Amino acid sequence: MKKPIFSIKKLHFLHKKDKILNINKFDLHRGTMYLFSGSMGSGKSTLMKILAKNKNIDSNQLFYEKEDINKISSSKYYKDVVFLDQTNKKPWLGGLVKNYMLKKIKVNSRVDSDKILKKICNTMKIPKYILDKEIATLSEGEFRWINLSISIAIDSKILIIDYLEKSLDLNRRIILNRVLKRKTSYDGVTIIATSYNPELFKMSSSVSIKMDNGRITQVRSLSYSHKSK
Repeated sequence: MKKPIFSIKKLHFLHKKDKILNINKFDLHRGTMYLFSGSMGSGKSTLMKILAKNKNIDSNQLFYEKEDINKISSSKYYKDVVFLDQTNKKPWLGGLVKNYMLKKIKVNSRVDSDKILKKICNTMKIPKYILDKEIATLSEGEFRWINLSISIAIDSKILIIDYLEKSLDLNRRIILNRVLKRKTSYDGVTIIATSYNPELFKMSSSVSIKMDNGRITQVRSLSYSHKSK
């Protein structure tokens, strides 16, 4: 049996005495796309932030490559993990889109950032006129697409995306499905994402997980369906 990249063991998360998450046991494996769905307040976003090491939890509840996530330094962890939150805040300094993308890619990559930018723009169908725009002039959908493109271009081991379909039209969802499928199938990237409508990403998802009241209530793959523990 393949060793999991993440292991959740009795993960309980409280907010103001309210139980937000209550997951007894769940493993996530390499090179797989996990898509979490559920209604508002089901715990999806909280789980993404915990997996991204953006929320503190007690020790021995979440393990990354067999190591307690609390014992891994953030600098080391973020070399492996890229997290795209559902917030869409533009940088207050502004600037050209091209420079914004290059800066983000350069910080997280050891190879030629110009080459990576050219490749991701071709893959994600980002035209030159968008690259030459001021960030402040981008629509919400355009800016979200730019941030998705950066997150994918970095080519991390783990890619976590909260609210996958946010601000995306049909054409962009089709492109994203193809790109994410390739990232898992050919590049071996583990993708963990949330969606209110998992049917939109059925093509790229390997495993669909439904959450309700902080619990994982159903797990489905292409070959099986079972209730979680």
